[in-house]
Amino acid sequence: MLDTLIRNATIVDGSGRPGYAGSLGIQNGKIVLDPSEEAGSVVDGSGLTLCPGFIDSHSHHDQVFDPAVEIYNLCKISQGVTTDVVGQCGMSPFPVAPENLETIRGLLASFDTEEQLDRLKYFTDFQHFLAYAESLPKASNFAFNCGHSVLRAAVMGTENRRATPAELEKMKAYLKEAMEHGCFGLTSGLIYIPGVYSDTQELIELCKVIQPYGGVYATHMRNESDVLADAVKEAIYIAETAGVPLFISHHKAMGVANWGLSKETLRLVHAAIGRGVKVTIDQYPYLATQTILNVCLPPQLFAQGKDRLVEQLKDPAERKKIEAEMRKTPATYENNYINCQGFSGIVVLSSPNVPEAIGLSVADYAKKVGKSDFDAFFDLMVENHCEGLAAYFAMDEKDLQAIYMDENTVVGSDGIITADTPVHPRTYGTFAKAIAYFCKDKKLLPFEQAVRKQTSLTAERWGLKNKGLIADGYDADLVLLDFDEYRDSSDFVHTRELAKGVKKVFVNGEVVFEDGKLTQARPGKCILRSPK
Repeated sequence: MLDTLIRNATIVDGSGRPGYAGSLGIQNGKIVLDPSEEAGSVVDGSGLTLCPGFIDSHSHHDQVFDPAVEIYNLCKISQGVTTDVVGQCGMSPFPVAPENLETIRGLLASFDTEEQLDRLKYFTDFQHFLAYAESLPKASNFAFNCGHSVLRAAVMGTENRRATPAELEKMKAYLKEAMEHGCFGLTSGLIYIPGVYSDTQELIELCKVIQPYGGVYATHMRNESDVLADAVKEAIYIAETAGVPLFISHHKAMGVANWGLSKETLRLVHAAIGRGVKVTIDQYPYLATQTILNVCLPPQLFAQGKDRLVEQLKDPAERKKIEAEMRKTPATYENNYINCQGFSGIVVLSSPNVPEAIGLSVADYAKKVGKSDFDAFFDLMVENHCEGLAAYFAMDEKDLQAIYMDENTVVGSDGIITADTPVHPRTYGTFAKAIAYFCKDKKLLPFEQAVRKQTSLTAERWGLKNKGLIADGYDADLVLLDFDEYRDSSDFVHTRELAKGVKKVFVNGEVVFEDGKLTQARPGKCILRSPK
């Protein structure tokens, strides 16, 4: 007997082929096509569409890794996401060297609580973190990557210099351990501390470690604005030299002066593919980014740690020097102040010790408190010890559409999850918005092709076995939705609104979401990379 029968639905199987009317069964967490047996429960899919569960190609869910907390599950599963690929932008909760614990705690400040931060000390390598992750009740599935910034910090803290040969060997050893225990690859965040201090050769040498395991290199590149094309070239060079597949993370062109550069970056991608490099792009469907507020500052300021920087920011003379550097054009670093045409385009989403700034642009907050834009920003940095998140409005719709429509683009939220402060709407809306905007509103591609971009294509490029398709024997990760209703609801004012139109979500055959809320089922699994 089948566990569940879903009948009379329109099945969009994730392959890109046209949908068809049909039924399917679920047995022992697997899909059974053309079921003829009786079932323990029957779901009527009349008027609804059944798709594979969506796969978030670029997730930061592990930044608060506690899937037992409902809000961390709800934001993704309510959109139909059943699998998260985590450890992105060079950040992962492992490896942690005891002597550099405080440094790594500072890097992973988006962990919500002291308890979560304290737990880091046990994640001395991937095997220890994996044991913890597998012990937790999970509503969805997780595939893990090792973050380069944390890897570097475990070995050499946040020093602004090249790694010594001995330090590089330590990094390689940590990374090899992770790959041997099923990690999917290496990610970098080359605008963040301390990844920004690494050179190209360091990344090549680390990618050579993941190559024999079939590992993937995913990168938040060194620049997404003035020297975007050069950053794409570096990413391709690293992957091509090491012989590994490449993911270009949350691809975009930031700053008015750089709008239209997607034409050149996509040309570079296709030229590399023509040479045999496997290149994938992930993207979220929004015109504003979200990251930490301190990335507006020149990265060299962080070399001696945040405590020293906070003291420096209290000095009026130092403020003048830093302001001059931030205003300098052409920019000497990935300068989001310039990319957003000033502080009016930078909206504060979290501010631990100055909550009255939340929801305002830095410029509007400055007016509210009667300060100059720069003094208000520097004061926020001092009072929040350089913590806090912001949205950066810096992108163009034509680039957004061109990147999404590329045949090598998949969908990733890049969403950072917090317990109670405003978040970027992508955290709650990415997958519904991608379909609503590109498919339903702009009619740029058929629904079936849009579904493929967030199911089977993602699974194929990451090497996720038995995911992303409605096919016999595949994992029964499924979303039952009303196509006409399916749409995002969150925006930059109402950031935590659930997507509309999702009726049921199944993970490994069990219902984890229905009637607008999570069930008590926790059938999620840790997915490990299959041997090459």
